[in-house]
Amino acid sequence: MESLRIYQRRERVFKSRVILFILLSFLGVILITGRLIYINLFREKALKESNIEVEVVKVQTYRGIIRTSDGKILALSYPVAYVYANKFSHFQDVVKREKFIKKLSKLLGVKESVLRKRIKENEDRNFFELITFPISLKEEVKKLIRSVDYDEEKKRFTEPYISSFVGVGERYKRYYPHGKFASNLIGFVTEKGYAAEGIERQFDAYLRGGKEPAKYLIYKNKGITVVEPLGTQIYEPKDLTLSLNFKVQALLEEIKRKIVKKWKPKKVVIIVMETETGKVRGYTTYPDYDPNRYKLYPYQRIRNIGVTDRFEIGSTFKPFLIAYAIDRGIIGKNSLININYGKVKVHKKYVKDVELYLRRRKYITPRELLVYSSNVGAIKVGLMLSPNRYYDLFKTFKLLHTPGVLHGEVKPYISNLKIKINRAYASIGQGVAFNPLHLITSFNALISGNYVKPSFVENEKTEVRKIEIKPSTVRWIRNTLIEVVERGTGKRARSEFYFAGGKTGTAQKYDPELKAYSKKKLVTYFLGFFPSKPKFTILILVDEPKGKNLYGGTVAAPYFKEIIEKLGAIYGIRRDRT
Repeated sequence: MESLRIYQRRERVFKSRVILFILLSFLGVILITGRLIYINLFREKALKESNIEVEVVKVQTYRGIIRTSDGKILALSYPVAYVYANKFSHFQDVVKREKFIKKLSKLLGVKESVLRKRIKENEDRNFFELITFPISLKEEVKKLIRSVDYDEEKKRFTEPYISSFVGVGERYKRYYPHGKFASNLIGFVTEKGYAAEGIERQFDAYLRGGKEPAKYLIYKNKGITVVEPLGTQIYEPKDLTLSLNFKVQALLEEIKRKIVKKWKPKKVVIIVMETETGKVRGYTTYPDYDPNRYKLYPYQRIRNIGVTDRFEIGSTFKPFLIAYAIDRGIIGKNSLININYGKVKVHKKYVKDVELYLRRRKYITPRELLVYSSNVGAIKVGLMLSPNRYYDLFKTFKLLHTPGVLHGEVKPYISNLKIKINRAYASIGQGVAFNPLHLITSFNALISGNYVKPSFVENEKTEVRKIEIKPSTVRWIRNTLIEVVERGTGKRARSEFYFAGGKTGTAQKYDPELKAYSKKKLVTYFLGFFPSKPKFTILILVDEPKGKNLYGGTVAAPYFKEIIEKLGAIYGIRRDRT
């Protein structure tokens, strides 16, 4: 009985201690939160009310590492120290100024002219970062600043003190070890900690753990510059593993350089996506830039044109059109389409087929239409669709809305399909424009029967939904696209090792000055998959190539062949062509 009372008493004491601990912890959280609120909201205001000139500055905090799926580091943060200056124009001692510049130049190995230029451009500002340097030199730089104020002859510190105007701080710096490698996709972070573009911006809160850039309150107190840290949210920054495969990405970067060297295009986009999962294993664009030196580049080179720019898609639209028409019973797989020897009048103009095979025939089948890319046949089929049917086509293949996975995705443009001439030209991909990521995602749905939301994160579960198209139609369109590569307009994409399918595309660009479509400015495509049972879906877009014979089949298709053969080697895919 006595032991039971002792046990109950101990239990009450234990519970009381637990409750006390919880209350104290809760009180601690309230006090810390209150302190942060006070610092952030009232400290700055109180100083200003005391007629003290203040400035709040932001610098980079630590961010998580960005890696490829096979472990290669694409972005990391490391600590650096920096020399800051505050209202340096008020420091009038020329001798000390020169002494400071010379000593700092010698210690850090920076030209004096660089320091002078930086000071001249910013000396009227309340606060500016003069230069960053390795954190291992932090104490030496502090000693250097103090030494400038020390007069060797008088054996004492003399006014005016340069230490009242300059000091040493710490921050993190973002570094991209592979420079231009996937740069437009990854993006960059500014010196002040703002994630400006790409993956850095899309996953900003995740990478920084919800933490804002570090804030510092800068003010003068009795002539001395005071740098007072302001509170920030405290969470743990997280590393991010992308779906990109380093070897695949390196391959695409190499292919891109070849395209730029040979065709001197305005823009290039190459995307490799896993057909089943939607994981993007390679993604590159041109123009590109080095995110370590982002200030040297105009925004046109920095933005991710794979999502921010839309392009008319030309003949790459034909597989969508024909698959839909067959699936809905508008035409049969063996229907005969009257192409009148490759010529049809649309409004006041004639549209003609390029391929000699088509100009020698009055009737062709849907398969021949795609294999030889008949514009006339596509227009004839397109005009069989009512406006409602046409919009249902776009809805079926998820062409009405962007995937919504990256910052800056531009919406599609679709001309008014209630107008007959617009439906005619839409059939050959004119008057319809999509960003490249959107286009490959919908093409992936066409050749697999599943809409798979693209993903750039390795461990992210992908969203898969069946599209409203029969499996027999999917099989037919895949087999037809293999024929395009085997004997049609895409034969330059034909591999000796793998069966592959795809569609060429050549789109004229609208010229605002001419108020008409240009015959010289073109966008060339190859959209394809490999092997015959698709594992990868691939897009190659070359905008405004220079040279002769500018078609998707001549400009883009040969690089598809190179990509699939090297992809096969990287992933050990068994050859399906004997």
